[in-house]
Amino acid sequence: MMKIVCGSKERDTQAKVILQDGEFRYELQKETLELPDFLKYAPLCTGCCDKEDFLYLVTRDYKHPIVVMDQNGKYVRDFGEGLFQFIHSIFITKHNTLLCADANAHVIRELSLDGEVIRDFGNYGVPSDSGYQGNIWRDMHREGNIIPMNLPFQKDWSFIESIKTIKRAAEPFNRPTCAVETSKGDIFVSDGYANCALHKFSQDGTLQHTWGAPGIGPGKFFVMHSLWVDKKDRIWVADREGNSIQVFTDEGELLMYCSEGLYQPSEIWADDKYIYVGERGGVTIFDYNMEIAAQIGFYMSSLMTHGFCGDSKGNLYIMTLSQDIPYSLLKLKKCD
Repeated sequence: MMKIVCGSKERDTQAKVILQDGEFRYELQKETLELPDFLKYAPLCTGCCDKEDFLYLVTRDYKHPIVVMDQNGKYVRDFGEGLFQFIHSIFITKHNTLLCADANAHVIRELSLDGEVIRDFGNYGVPSDSGYQGNIWRDMHREGNIIPMNLPFQKDWSFIESIKTIKRAAEPFNRPTCAVETSKGDIFVSDGYANCALHKFSQDGTLQHTWGAPGIGPGKFFVMHSLWVDKKDRIWVADREGNSIQVFTDEGELLMYCSEGLYQPSEIWADDKYIYVGERGGVTIFDYNMEIAAQIGFYMSSLMTHGFCGDSKGNLYIMTLSQDIPYSLLKLKKCD
């Protein structure tokens, strides 16, 4: 007699995936959010947690660009419709305001937690002159240079070719990617999608310093995708396609450069003990001596980070922004 065997339909919730390197141990969880129907399939770009561990998520749903979830993953509210062309990052300041990078509007927009616009850094809709040529791939395709004429448009290839056209670190902004605040109230901005500049502003919005250069190597930036300020006010920069982490003083002195054994660092978050780097395939954890304490994940794993943050309990959140993975948020729950 033939035997019919059925697997469990609850296997997704019954089986545990544990990721570990030394003392760092996490349970990988997916689909931890209870979103309303109108947001269930919205790609999640990035996010941040407030002091009460409410999670502020950035979506690619332009009617609901910022979504607030409570500590249990339940929907609280959303806001920001009409305020952004292409929101790329979010950061909560010590004054309980939000710093949001709008890459396509070329500004950093500061909001209240209720979604009211406080001010903009930069000139709305006006890019600075870094030499960037956004249409270079199409021009090369039309002229038959390197790119085969029978090849359909390739979004990712086009992006990389356009980044190669950047000639100089220009003034603010040309497609900025992230903004953060130091304990002194200074604001740093990674101007990374069509520029190669790191900018420092005073609390009143005055530009104090700009540094950077196009390319790959110490002090140079290729695609400066994100940055973070640790408790010592050191500036950690994630150069994604440059595949590096760089650490600067708040005056621009380069303290550390790491480019080996990384999976394209995409976003950074830190607590009082460690600095966590979300990558396309894993997480690299640095201690405050700027040494690698642990690395989890593997090449082409599901930890395909675009956005990244953590909460007060040491849990980590990865926003994949991927059409190839059927969930946009992964939670790495810290194991005791």
